[in-house]
Amino acid sequence: MRIVQYRPILVFVCIITFVVLLFQVKYTNYTKDQRIFIEFEKLFKKTKVPLTQHSNISLVNDVNSGFRNRPILTLFTSFKTDHAMDSEKALVYNSTMYNWQTLRPRVQLIFFTLENSTANKVQFIYWNIVTLSPNSKTGIPIIKDMYVQANKLYNTSWYGYFNGDILLTEDILETLEYVSSVSDNFPNASILIIGRRINVLNVTSEEVRKINGVKESARSRGSLYEIDAEDYFITNRLFPWTKIPGFVIGRAGYDNWIVGHARCNFRTIVIDATETLTAVHQTTSKGGNKEGFSHSNKNYNFELIRRLKLPRNFLQGLTTCAEWRTFRTIKTGRIELVNRDDLHKNCKCKK
Repeated sequence: MRIVQYRPILVFVCIITFVVLLFQVKYTNYTKDQRIFIEFEKLFKKTKVPLTQHSNISLVNDVNSGFRNRPILTLFTSFKTDHAMDSEKALVYNSTMYNWQTLRPRVQLIFFTLENSTANKVQFIYWNIVTLSPNSKTGIPIIKDMYVQANKLYNTSWYGYFNGDILLTEDILETLEYVSSVSDNFPNASILIIGRRINVLNVTSEEVRKINGVKESARSRGSLYEIDAEDYFITNRLFPWTKIPGFVIGRAGYDNWIVGHARCNFRTIVIDATETLTAVHQTTSKGGNKEGFSHSNKNYNFELIRRLKLPRNFLQGLTTCAEWRTFRTIKTGRIELVNRDDLHKNCKCKK
């Protein structure tokens, strides 16, 4: 009689227990997801980056790895996308797109375009495609505008423009990690990292996709290019890009002027990373080393300097005029930063 008498109570207890267990399981999964997104919001609360279709994947990877995959560099470029699919240019740019994506998730990628229909022509995976207003006279992007936009879009330690025919390796991340670790030695200073490129003729798609293939091609048949050619600029957030004139990319003159002006007028810490940052230039039969001089508006940047009556500090902007350089130690292979003591007399800033 007692068992029959308490049966309703036992059934009720069993039901309550089952409901509690079921709720606990769902709540545990729910709170786990919530914890992930809370950490995500904390990590990126200072950024203006919109969530994308890939955010959840990156988010979980970041949380599980203790945020070791947090982006350190916003990397961007721009080029024409109307080349024939089988042309040398198209093959070069496709290799660049693939190569830079291998640096994720440590980099944020931006492609600046002048065409609203670029997204339909080119398959950019993991790239943020941003339409930019061109220079009114040349129809070419202005370099400072890209940096200003990149700073608004992403909150990273470094921002870098590279020419669209440059291939990179993981040592760019290693170099930036090291410079970040010693940047406290330059409090409140703007920093500019430059370097010389390595020319490699006819880089194949197999080399680009092979592990260490880019480095092997540079070592086996690459040649270091001239000291007055600077194909990339990496700066921290303190670099005053808004004070730079409206130079256009892909034309001569602006690279050495910017470096010289940064050294002599902004008192920027300029670092030559040639020895630790592999920047492979995909040299082709048609796209050589003086391609910027073959256009009708090849002298635009020089004319802008003359029109604005700016100092012609080109010699002060050579890579060998950077007061600092990175190198690898022979014993350990670790990256170090040293003050350059062999500056040429032409590097001296004019009063």
